[in-house]
Amino acid sequence: MRRARKTVLLRTALAAALAAITVPFIAHAAFGDEAVTAPTAQVFPTRQGIGIVWSDVDAAGYRVERRQAAADWQDVSGTLAASATSWIDESIPAGSAAEYRVIGESDSAPATSPTVTATRVEEPPAVGDIDALALDANRGAGVTWLQNETATPVTASAPADGSRTLTAGQLKLRMPAFFAGPGYYDLPAQSAVTLTQGDRSCTSAATVRVSAVTYTADLQLETFAASLAAGTCAGAAPVAWFEIRYRSAVGYQALSVVPDHADAGPVQYGKTSNLPVTVTNTGTAPVQINGWRFRFGPSSEWTVTTNDCPATLPVAATCSFTVTFRPDLIGLRSNSLTIEDSTSLERHTVAVSGTGVDLPGALDVSVVPTYTGHTVSWRSLQTAAGTPVRGYQLHRYLDGVETTQWFEEKSSTTDFSVTEPNPKAGIEYAVSVVNEVGEGPTGSRRAVPRANQQIVVTQGQAETRELAAADLSGYVVPFPADANSVKPKEAVTSSPDGRSLAYVTSTSERVLWTRTVTPDGLGVPARLWASTAPITHLSWSPDGTRIAFQGQENSTPCVYVIAAVGGTSEKVACQVISPSWMPDGRTLMVADHRLAPDRFARIEAKTGGARVSTLPDQVAVADGTPVRVSPDGLQVAFASGSTVRLAGELAKTSPPLDSAVQSISWNPDGDDLVALTSSGRVYLLGLSVTHDLWIKGGLRDTIDRLDLTWQRLGVTIKPTPAVLGPQIAIPFDSSALPAGTRFTCALTGRALAACTSPMTAAGLVSGNYSLTVNAIEPDGRVTKAFRTFTVDATGPVARTLAPAYQGSTATTAAVKVTATDANGVATYDVRYRRASYAGAYSAYVQPWTNTTATSMNLAMAAGYEYCVSVRAKDKLGNVGQWSAERCFSRPMDDRLLTLATTGWTRASGSAFYLGTTTQTSAYGKALTRSVQGKRFFLVATRCPTCGSVAVYAGSKYLTTLNLASPTTQRQVLLGLPVQTTLFSGTLTFSTRSTGKLVQIDGLAVGRT
Repeated sequence: MRRARKTVLLRTALAAALAAITVPFIAHAAFGDEAVTAPTAQVFPTRQGIGIVWSDVDAAGYRVERRQAAADWQDVSGTLAASATSWIDESIPAGSAAEYRVIGESDSAPATSPTVTATRVEEPPAVGDIDALALDANRGAGVTWLQNETATPVTASAPADGSRTLTAGQLKLRMPAFFAGPGYYDLPAQSAVTLTQGDRSCTSAATVRVSAVTYTADLQLETFAASLAAGTCAGAAPVAWFEIRYRSAVGYQALSVVPDHADAGPVQYGKTSNLPVTVTNTGTAPVQINGWRFRFGPSSEWTVTTNDCPATLPVAATCSFTVTFRPDLIGLRSNSLTIEDSTSLERHTVAVSGTGVDLPGALDVSVVPTYTGHTVSWRSLQTAAGTPVRGYQLHRYLDGVETTQWFEEKSSTTDFSVTEPNPKAGIEYAVSVVNEVGEGPTGSRRAVPRANQQIVVTQGQAETRELAAADLSGYVVPFPADANSVKPKEAVTSSPDGRSLAYVTSTSERVLWTRTVTPDGLGVPARLWASTAPITHLSWSPDGTRIAFQGQENSTPCVYVIAAVGGTSEKVACQVISPSWMPDGRTLMVADHRLAPDRFARIEAKTGGARVSTLPDQVAVADGTPVRVSPDGLQVAFASGSTVRLAGELAKTSPPLDSAVQSISWNPDGDDLVALTSSGRVYLLGLSVTHDLWIKGGLRDTIDRLDLTWQRLGVTIKPTPAVLGPQIAIPFDSSALPAGTRFTCALTGRALAACTSPMTAAGLVSGNYSLTVNAIEPDGRVTKAFRTFTVDATGPVARTLAPAYQGSTATTAAVKVTATDANGVATYDVRYRRASYAGAYSAYVQPWTNTTATSMNLAMAAGYEYCVSVRAKDKLGNVGQWSAERCFSRPMDDRLLTLATTGWTRASGSAFYLGTTTQTSAYGKALTRSVQGKRFFLVATRCPTCGSVAVYAGSKYLTTLNLASPTTQRQVLLGLPVQTTLFSGTLTFSTRSTGKLVQIDGLAVGRT
């Protein structure tokens, strides 16, 4: 009969322990005659023999079998009760090894445990009185929360859930309940052991070296000697070692090394600091000291200067090392001293550190002049040579006498600066740094360099506004006080040679003044003109002869000019604002309110203000808005809210400034400009190689300011006629520059060459010319002056103004042409040539000959590029040269694109270019077309759910076009990267999106 099934309550604690540390077993079901699950066995040493313990599997009974050498399995226990879970083999001889297995019997087939092996020791270990848990936390080797501790006595718990816990002092160690005997045990599981110290615990994998162990018949620990290494404990990076002794006669080795971290603190370069290290034998056996080493090898920074540790350190004995730190470098330095010994850890580490410090190094000052003063500045270091900076000594040298001035270090990293208006000649400056070590050497002495440029501003309260000058480093130096100076001052501008200022004062009337302002001193102000109306937007002509300004007539803004030496002002025109001189010295750039809508216009600087030309872009420039043309005449800078915009050859915008822009002034060289905002902040704006505006710097303060001008000593090109012949002689004045200055001239169409005044050239052809005079001073500083003029030797110079685009889906192109000639233009000839998307240019076709029209419509065939050029005839019959071509393309239809893959749909509709489109929503679908060209435009639809398409020229990846857009847009021309050489091959368009519409409408190709 099948025996009654035992209740789980009959299982012993030992069986539960085995279940936790060995392979889990499954008890048979509550009914039926299922086979018994195989028990799991483990062996343990006792004084009487070898113990075997196994898991309870609800068998009817158990027996233990043994096999030695080549013999068969033998039943050595006889039948054991169903409640039995352990048995001791007392018959095996000492020193003998055997295999054991446990058989669980039942009414069906018996179940056999996996084989376990054990060796009975020759002599059981003695029970002694050494009781200790000795934790070496290895703190010097890394970050750990564990502390070194040796604690006694040790208590050992009964086995529970596969483990038993040893406790001593603040330490608890949970480890496996049984070890099979002396030897090495690798416990790789993270939960193998639990380390507890105080109220903090962690689990870890471990390696255990058991020296001696026996258990009692009732499974209690009788004696135990082992070393345990735990290296994966959370928050404890180094490997921690336990020496474990429980009622043991086996001694152990342990060292205490104090401190585990030693910091020498700040140590001056070239000096030393000693760090003592004490080593104590805290174990029960002598310890061999095998040597020491530094982690980073021998060095002059870290040395052991004393060591009284013997080769063998007796129990409870103490010895010491002295680590000496001598910094080689400034800053935090670290190393570690490793003491090699015979403990289980084999080494003990002391982390050592120190900070190299020294006297501060030399620090140089910067001395930047304005015409009437200068600013001395130096960096705020915060720290120097490893320690905080306390402050600085500013040294002044004048007439052989040195004085110093103390400056406390500040919390900010902004530069220190000292402004000295109207200083004495010959003064020099230097600075020395003081840190916590002391005062460092004095830096190089700096003389005040020759002043050659400054930014002049009118600043201060409205009633007392005065002139001040700023250097390009952003420091402001007030003009010398002048009790007779009329205040407040408002608008200001500089002469082209940089030696005079024109400014306006406002009392009961507005008065325009000029005054010599040079690095050599200030002249007497000269009164030029007075008005009861405001005088604003001053601009001095590039030839130095006239000053333009904006005034009022019956509350209407008007532009006036007046000779720079004084006289009667001449009204140029009204309803034009913010004049600035063009480089020809004869015309002004203004915002012209006479046009609808407003435009920038170039007008003659004489009565009537005849309009010479306009910029094509419409602008809305309110009265009071600054407009300033660049010195070379190519860019018009104007205020647009808090930004500065450029119009002209390039249309660019600055980043937003802090408030509305109220004044603009160009560097006379044309490389950058300054802008003043309503908050009083001045920004220096640079032009990159692509003419993008970017913030380079500015003044370092924000106060009430009204106007500004860039004043710079330079060369001035004297007045020239409006139209010159093919032989020219243009004089220039360099008296503002130092002796030894040399010059080069760049004339349109001619190579840069050395020149003198007057600059001469012969054989010029008709056209507009630009002359740049470069002045190279002995110290290498380069300044420029610009002049534009016209030479009329042959026919008119014609050009195509429109279309401005390079591609369009329109059936016709609105071609616009123009020409200039001193004698007037009579007629135009307009021609074009065209090329298909895969072919060369055709011969020229000239559909318009001797026409007076300047606008005409050119019919465009799909898939062709058209290149238009124009020539003109003046009223004298001189025929000019053909203009440069303006090329533009009309796209081919999408039906000319080859379906390189499946997945495309051909669709049609009136919204599409030429009524058709090719579309897909799948990834990796391709269209191709063989082409010849440099410029390509894909015609496509953009929409909120549109995808993207990658473009390849042959096998070369060009770009990926994102067709997503907040709104749906049809027939959008999307430019592809311009090729540097003519591409002849296959363009491939491959979709790069899934589930999003890609709708291709055509392809425009240009060979230029």
